[in-house]
Amino acid sequence: MKLPRFLVISALLVLSACIEDETQDFDNADDIAYLEDYADRDDVTITDSGLMYRVLETGDGDSPEQSSEVRVHYTATLVDGDVIDSSHDRDEPARFFVNDLITGFSEGLMLMQEGDIFELVLPDFLAYGEFPPPGSGIHPGATLIFEVELIEIITEEEEEENGDDNDNGDDNNGDEENGNNDNNDDHTEA
Repeated sequence: MKLPRFLVISALLVLSACIEDETQDFDNADDIAYLEDYADRDDVTITDSGLMYRVLETGDGDSPEQSSEVRVHYTATLVDGDVIDSSHDRDEPARFFVNDLITGFSEGLMLMQEGDIFELVLPDFLAYGEFPPPGSGIHPGATLIFEVELIEIITEEEEEENGDDNDNGDDNNGDEENGNNDNNDDHTEA
């Protein structure tokens, strides 16, 4: 039985309204207050895009480009301190391409040098906005905080040198670190 087009369109409109209501019900007052307080700190730099960051430790290596592959340690939290993801919890640095990340994380990495540790504060429009990954623990409009250590920029020469000798028993070919699994959605979708 084929449904009339107007019924299908009506159903989609109702569903759309329900989704909008869900995102509007969340109170982001804590996120807004956090951003305001953080911006007032003397040691915070704010970029033209609205990314805020603090330099916690200074390195002396190269800076990645948008197309670079990097190895980092990071912890991602919400403003209430809830940890949403951490490479430290996996006892292994994450490895991914800078351009595969959410906008604010990508921008922050390109400001860093190898060896740097930064605290990045991403307003929602540089993170997931009103549409965080389902099941991520991130609410709509969430501000995300990343403490990031840029360990190294992975070069093609390193890849060729390590080749199959870098077999750590993990047969996912870096998929987890590159954000190709459901557990890393909080930082991998651009």
